[in-house]
Amino acid sequence: MTAPTLLDRQFSIVREDLHRHYDQLCGTEVVDSILDQVIDEISAGAKVTTFLPVLAERETAERIKASAASGASTAPRKEILFADRRGSGRCQIAAALTQHLAREQLFVRSVGLHPEEGINQQVLRVLRDRGLDTSQLMHAPITPRVSHRADVVVLMGIEETPAVPGDRYVTWDISDPDSASDEQLNQIIDDTEAAVRGLLAELGVTPTD
Repeated sequence: MTAPTLLDRQFSIVREDLHRHYDQLCGTEVVDSILDQVIDEISAGAKVTTFLPVLAERETAERIKASAASGASTAPRKEILFADRRGSGRCQIAAALTQHLAREQLFVRSVGLHPEEGINQQVLRVLRDRGLDTSQLMHAPITPRVSHRADVVVLMGIEETPAVPGDRYVTWDISDPDSASDEQLNQIIDDTEAAVRGLLAELGVTPTD
């Protein structure tokens, strides 16, 4: 198998960013189809490839917007990044609640500064018991391709501001679910939901429920 070239990797980043911004408008398959067509068109006969990724992203975004339903907002989705120290509990609760309440209106990520092995299994169990989908939760460290510049970075249990790119930083005083009883964990989830709803109101996002 041929190793991906620098241009291949750059196109891959463009694809990821377009999904992040526009999947809610037309879906993953349509975004991929439009981008593939644009890449074929601009790459044909191109002697200089330096700016092809930028051109591909710009042209694809324009075509996606043009194909959107009349009256639909074509602005890129806002992004919330939840960050805590281990990435196994608090930020996962916040991400699950935000995804449940905002659906496709926001792009949600969660990261740990010093991630431990996997997501807290008790957290997953209690979230599922409350009817929340946990299939989209990710346990990841901070990397350039995980920590896109977010509209809001929510710091949970972190005293210092980490090197996470964001337009705005907020701090939530949420208890650590590690070693919490089920009763305590449910209270933590309730506290987190109240904070999430407040943030959604600030962003002008209407909860789906």
